[in-house]
Amino acid sequence: MYPQLAIEAAAQSDVGRRRSRNEDSFAALPYLGLFMVADGLGGHAAGEVASRMAIEVVKSCFEEDDELEETWPRGEASLRERDEVRLVLSVRRANRAIYEASQRQEAMRGMATTFAGVLLAPGMAYIAHVGDTRVYRMRGGKLERLTQDHTLLEELLQDGDGVLEAAVALSERADAVTRALGCDETVEIASRVEATAPGDVFLVCSDGLWGPVPEERIAGVLRGHGELSLAAGLLVDLANEHGGPDNVTCVLARLGGG
Repeated sequence: MYPQLAIEAAAQSDVGRRRSRNEDSFAALPYLGLFMVADGLGGHAAGEVASRMAIEVVKSCFEEDDELEETWPRGEASLRERDEVRLVLSVRRANRAIYEASQRQEAMRGMATTFAGVLLAPGMAYIAHVGDTRVYRMRGGKLERLTQDHTLLEELLQDGDGVLEAAVALSERADAVTRALGCDETVEIASRVEATAPGDVFLVCSDGLWGPVPEERIAGVLRGHGELSLAAGLLVDLANEHGGPDNVTCVLARLGGG
């Protein structure tokens, strides 16, 4: 493993104004360089159980530092390659654990969760996600989204059919998640690798934040408040001020160094 990086972190989660329970789970683990949010799907059984399992399984894969059983780079594989593979395979393991638990217990049947995670290593950020939980990066005062939602609307937008896009955008199914952990025995996990720079701030958040709050408002909070714990609290407050339609969770991590 690498020497521990200089990373500041903060996290905040809230049930919102329209939900009776919080089905989001999260982890901010600077000692591992690992930051995650999982959002149990509304309308699915035991969403809070699924989101908690996702976080715990991925965390355990890094804490135990054991070899995952799937294809693993060997021989001349670099630490960076191993980090990227470990993150993706840990999310794959979480998917399988959730799916198998749902098959064993009738009360858990159909449980699922979205997931997004960032692993920070020297000079690099590894991102893995499934669903509509997002990862952003703030650099030089500019906020950039690093993930693409797995939703019906987003996928149709990629197809480029303007008429169909407009019809779906007006429908109640526009924000339907097309991919999540636990729905099936296997799942396609989106991943991305980004070079990092000192001062980069990574935001991992559920749709309870980015849904009601415009991205420019999110960027304004991050630009105006260097204390991450304060920024996280203000982001949650903003979501609730915009109606708090869902559980809202945000995890912030800032890279130190010169």
